[in-house]
Amino acid sequence: MEGRLLHALTMGDTEAVQTLYEGNSSILQQKTTEEDTPLHLASRSISNRTELVSKILRWRSLMAIETNSRKDAPLHDACRVGDLEIVKLLLDAHPCVAYMLNTAKESAFFIACSRGHMEVASVLCHRMDFGAWDEIGASCLRIAASKGYTDMVREILNQNPSSASGKDGDGFSAMHFASREGEAEVINELIRRDPKLSILRDKDERTPLHLAVINKKVAIVNVFLSLSSLNSVQVADLINSADKDGNTVLHLAAINDSLEIIELLRVKQGMNVNAANRNGKTARVILKEKSSNPSDSNSNERASIIRTLKAQEEKASRKSLITLQQTLMVVAALIVTITFQAGLNPPGGVWQDSNGKDQTSCKPGKAIQSEKAPCLFAFFMVSDALAFIVSLALIPIIVILQKEMLAFVNSLVVVALISVEVSFILGLFMISDRKLFYRVDVFFVVLVTLAAVGWTWWKLKPSLIGRSTRAVGSQNH
Repeated sequence: MEGRLLHALTMGDTEAVQTLYEGNSSILQQKTTEEDTPLHLASRSISNRTELVSKILRWRSLMAIETNSRKDAPLHDACRVGDLEIVKLLLDAHPCVAYMLNTAKESAFFIACSRGHMEVASVLCHRMDFGAWDEIGASCLRIAASKGYTDMVREILNQNPSSASGKDGDGFSAMHFASREGEAEVINELIRRDPKLSILRDKDERTPLHLAVINKKVAIVNVFLSLSSLNSVQVADLINSADKDGNTVLHLAAINDSLEIIELLRVKQGMNVNAANRNGKTARVILKEKSSNPSDSNSNERASIIRTLKAQEEKASRKSLITLQQTLMVVAALIVTITFQAGLNPPGGVWQDSNGKDQTSCKPGKAIQSEKAPCLFAFFMVSDALAFIVSLALIPIIVILQKEMLAFVNSLVVVALISVEVSFILGLFMISDRKLFYRVDVFFVVLVTLAAVGWTWWKLKPSLIGRSTRAVGSQNH
């Protein structure tokens, strides 16, 4: 770009620019090394911007949609400066420029909001049709939510309700941004539209409540805990949901040493104080690790919370133990019933009468398979009897069940279940006609069973390891 023109545009010298234009109208086609047009420079000049931009648009209105090397239109520059009059001029020249995105995927509205130019953002909000552009609508909603521009949030949602669930590259929704920045009014508006927005997760599996706790936004935590649009079960799921590291909001509050938030969470009905993260630590253990500094001014309050959490953990453990007792009792009784029935009414049935056959081998009431497939029948009876005896022995043990006995009881339950499964498979073999089709059928049952056992172990392994680590941790603390 010619030096005289560059200087005149930078300084906002309208007369000089006009003189150059009248001498050679092609100067408007000149660009800088970054491909800035004269309108780009005029939109961010240090003075007389409105007059200069107005003249250039009269001379060549199409310059309003020309972009530089960063794909910025002049409107992007005007929004960075926050010049409301220039924004209006550019929108009047070409309304579609409001929807143009630069290389950073930023719209003019996004830039205006991020720079805190609320009036400019408001004008853009009323000029744009967010219902026709889902991606732009969601992006604009997120930045408006993060800045607390409730009226703009409401306007965007009215035009495009689905934009509320839109996420950015980090998995952040508008609710995540509002929670992180502490914008309670925006959160209330979003929840009023759709309460399920409160359970959206980012790429780290964190909900908006997680972000509120991480950033110590006590008021926002209160908003989520007092939601009337969620029932008690949904609230319990929200406060007990864990991120990818297994941390619930209570863990994160303990990590951040947010004692006020811990107090809010621990008294909330449904809060699982016994939850352990992937390191096997409960919130109490994490908080206790922070109490090693005796000069800490919050040491007394922290110690009081630790004692309270420990009492809640013990109470919750007793309650869960009772629930586990009831569940195990049902399982044991069911296995006893099944194995008792299978033992007295074996696969293939029993002889009804000898019909002139050998009275010893075909004695009425004797299992038919004991003669037809004696080996399979013998294994079947052993497996069935083992499941029956183990389950029967479990019942009195479950009645006096203690926490220290859980590993032993779980082992007995696994033995009983495996024995029942083996009995079932052997029973299938005995009653099949030994054709290939039936053998394949039985093999498929065995394969499905092994896959189910493997899948169950894969799912339970992290929690079992965590429980073991937590147990060791509890002994050390």
